[in-house]
Amino acid sequence: MTRNILVIDDEPNMRWVLGKALEQAGYSVSLAASGDEGLTVLGHTAIELVLLDVKLKGEDGLTVLRRLRERRSDIVVMMLTAYGTVSNAVEAMQLGAADFLRKPFDVEEIVFKVARSLERRALQQQVAQLTLAQHAHISFATLLGSAPLWQRALTHAQQLAVLDVNLLVVGEAGTGRTCLARAIHAASLRRHAPLVEADLAAYTAPAEALFGSGNGVWERAGNGTLIVRGLLAESDVVAVIATRMASDGVSPRLIIIATLEEVAGAQVHALTPGRVDVPALRDRPNDILLLAHAFAGEARLTPHAMQQLEAYTWPGNVAELAGVIQRAGVLAGAAPIDLVHLPREIAEVASFVTARGIQLPPGGINLEEVEQHLIRQALSQARGNKSKAADLLGLTRHTLLYRLEKYHIQGHDDTTPS
Repeated sequence: MTRNILVIDDEPNMRWVLGKALEQAGYSVSLAASGDEGLTVLGHTAIELVLLDVKLKGEDGLTVLRRLRERRSDIVVMMLTAYGTVSNAVEAMQLGAADFLRKPFDVEEIVFKVARSLERRALQQQVAQLTLAQHAHISFATLLGSAPLWQRALTHAQQLAVLDVNLLVVGEAGTGRTCLARAIHAASLRRHAPLVEADLAAYTAPAEALFGSGNGVWERAGNGTLIVRGLLAESDVVAVIATRMASDGVSPRLIIIATLEEVAGAQVHALTPGRVDVPALRDRPNDILLLAHAFAGEARLTPHAMQQLEAYTWPGNVAELAGVIQRAGVLAGAAPIDLVHLPREIAEVASFVTARGIQLPPGGINLEEVEQHLIRQALSQARGNKSKAADLLGLTRHTLLYRLEKYHIQGHDDTTPS
């Protein structure tokens, strides 16, 4: 299968050179001149790796990196810059960049590093597949959290697990939907049968990936459990599944992982009679430190770090928290995890809005950064709806639109009646 690469650079010559070199190496390449263009491409193409320029006209590449990671935490991002500094490199790595390359560079070196990064990603995916058997033995007792909404979701999932019906597990990305689905399989009547997972967004031919002769995930799942993402965007595939389940003597139990937005426009109620709603991490704030300590393992957290973790709204949910703690642990080494080891938006921006009121950090703040951060948080909480985000910020919709354009921030178009 052809690997998809996205190049985001505002220099036309650089885009062309990189695009041609990567195409000659056998990759499918998409080109974008800005972060917004790149995010648009990411929305409709199964991109595996992004080459991102640090200095883009009108926007900061590190901000674009943050937005990319919010959309796709699994994507490989390599930063390109002619103005590389140690602080930029450290921040890029904290945000999850795989590499930081200085311009001018040798094109062959870029192609080599792209291939190496994709190989590393493939190995990580293989390791994930090899550990599925271990994941299958996840029990509900291993899913941490005492918040009422989380406990309600666990109780409902346990009740549905033994009913042997297809399920819809709904929630924001990063909330733990897949872990919950694995626990359902482990508690089900099919727990000794195969557990297979598939993300249809990663395939250019989803139907073939599901039902391909001899190696389709449907056949591999047999009479076990099939956990699938990205299905609801493929209405034709949903129809085929419904037909197969009605006609086949043996079918896997289907657990569909989806967001609220995906469910809203999909006709899957007959296909999945059961549903579990997984709460966002911001709706279970008492679980933040419990999870942080679990992710930290033997590493300790300072009181200041714990305060900031609790103050942050976690748009990327549990997955974002896990990534932040794991990276912080690497940076901290044998020392306790402190503010300096946390991403700037958590260590600094969140620090002056706490339960005790507004407190400026000793080094001061960048007001525009604060404004951008709050706008992004409002959009995240409003699920991209600009009118709702404006209400959360106490702004008129017109004022918010002006600031979105000023900072090159996207949201959903909510002007059409629903």
